[in-house]
Amino acid sequence: MAKAWLNGDETAKQMLSRVLKERLLLHLPHPLHRVPIGVNNILEITGPSTSAKTEILLQVAVNCILPKIRNGVQYGGLEHSVLFLDLDCRFDIYRLSQSLRLKITEANRLHKAKYSHMGANVSDHISNNQLEYDEKDVFDECMRRFLYTRCYDSFEFLSVLKVLSNKLTSNGVNVLMIDNIGAFYSIDRGFSSLPQGNNINRKNIGLQSVLETVVQEIKKLLVLHSMIVLATKTVTNQVKRSYSSRVSGGLKSTYREYMPLAWQSIVTHRITVRPLDDKRRFGDRVCYSAEWVLPALSISGEFVVCDTGILDSEDGKC
Repeated sequence: MAKAWLNGDETAKQMLSRVLKERLLLHLPHPLHRVPIGVNNILEITGPSTSAKTEILLQVAVNCILPKIRNGVQYGGLEHSVLFLDLDCRFDIYRLSQSLRLKITEANRLHKAKYSHMGANVSDHISNNQLEYDEKDVFDECMRRFLYTRCYDSFEFLSVLKVLSNKLTSNGVNVLMIDNIGAFYSIDRGFSSLPQGNNINRKNIGLQSVLETVVQEIKKLLVLHSMIVLATKTVTNQVKRSYSSRVSGGLKSTYREYMPLAWQSIVTHRITVRPLDDKRRFGDRVCYSAEWVLPALSISGEFVVCDTGILDSEDGKC
């Protein structure tokens, strides 16, 4: 269902503001940045449990909630709201706040260095012209854009999705993050094997029906709101080795797809991440490999996780 080019009696300024907002693009951290993610796209980040999937979501969230500029300080953010649905119940809010504070502090440091190179008295210049924006105020502003909900089973997950359409306003959430979409797979699959009694009209509660409802609710959200969806998916077993292609000089790992077709059909982009098989380390840090699967790209990248976020392994030390 296409959206109207003009909404009623809106002014040209309102129309441009709406259209530009709907063209939101996310650029993932290097080296995952090669394909921008746009409105109504659903990106799936797949990999084993120790492959920094949540860290990728966290760094994208930080970039989203940071302001673009405040009092001359360039923060480089998108000023967009994020809703993080934690299905694994392992989200570390301290890690988010640490990364956010480091980004804010670094932006202010670069701002001061800029005036130092110009030969200006930094302290006097910032004091007189109020160029330094209080870091605490910026931090509080950013955290107000970050919404967090923890779900303990599929029914709570579905409840959250169902109320979102009514709760969200035109200035609501821009990015929906789901970590991890397959968290309740085993439990929901078990429901399918339970006897349903003699009531033939009772709908079978199981993996297929739950995921179909989840997909329907996400589709409704994308129709009603200009939103981007990022979801992680944990794969537990590496089932075979493929000799047809190579990643970072090693054999490419492939994993069995276990999510129902209902979910697979709405995924528009997919990235596979994993720790490097040869256990190479960047200093004292594990190095990870990332590959675009949808769309399929012939190149891959390597990255490490530092205090300041995700860093391309070729960019230097953390």
